[in-house]
Order: sequence, then C-alpha cells, then structure tokens
Amino acid sequence: MKRVKMSIFYLENDMIEEARKEMQKSWRQIISALLILNLYNKEEKQITHYSVPRSKIFSVSKSLEDKGLRDLVKISSVYFSSLQELPKSEIKVLIITLIKEEIEHIKEWFKIIWDEKLDEELNEIKKKVANG
Repeated sequence: MKRVKMSIFYLENDMIEEARKEMQKSWRQIISALLILNLYNKEEKQITHYSVPRSKIFSVSKSLEDKGLRDLVKISSVYFSSLQELPKSEIKVLIITLIKEEIEHIKEWFKIIWDEKLDEELNEIKKKVANG
C-alpha cells in the first residue's frame, strides 16, 4: 500500500509518469505476494520476495482467480493498458482506476495476513482517494 500512497502523492502533484510507475510496481507486487501466499504456508505472516514477470501476469492472475480471488485478470488488463504510450489524461484515468480497484479488493485478497495496522493504512488511503 506504500506504492499506492506514493502514486496518490505523485498524482496530486501532476507527476503522472511517476504515479504510473508506482502503480505498475504496486500491481506486480500484489500479484507476486498473492502467488506466494497461495503456494506456500497460508498461515505464515512473512512473505518471501518474488516478482512475477510481466509476461506471466495474466496466467498467474487467472490461476489465482481459479482459487477464488476476484477481479485479478480484469485489473491486470488495466495494468497492461497503463504500460502503453498514451496521453497523460488517459494514463491518469488508468492510474486512478488501478488505485480504486486495489483498495476495493486488497483486504479480501490478503485476509490471511490482514491486521489492524493494515486496516488503518487502508482507511487512510480511502480517505485520500475520496477527497482527491
């Protein structure tokens, strides 16, 4: 969620390219963490670092959806659209969409390791998005 905060900061300061990079990194980290959580001990709180290659994001997203996680393929499509060369106004729409989708689903996706501290951080981000 730190990358989401950074992306919001960059958007507020009209630094669209930086915001795009942060959200792209955020999405790849989420997919990677979900893959690890679903492959290894679900009760383990510490997540080992792994980065899903860009070329595998759709297949990994589909596999995770097959395990019951919602909307990963759809959001991965938004992620891939954000990689394209587009006008800043279009990129901004994609970034905002990624932010909203992540904060809508993140608690559900990570319910195995979700805690009060993460809840507070998520609520802080939701307030920024609602006011932004």
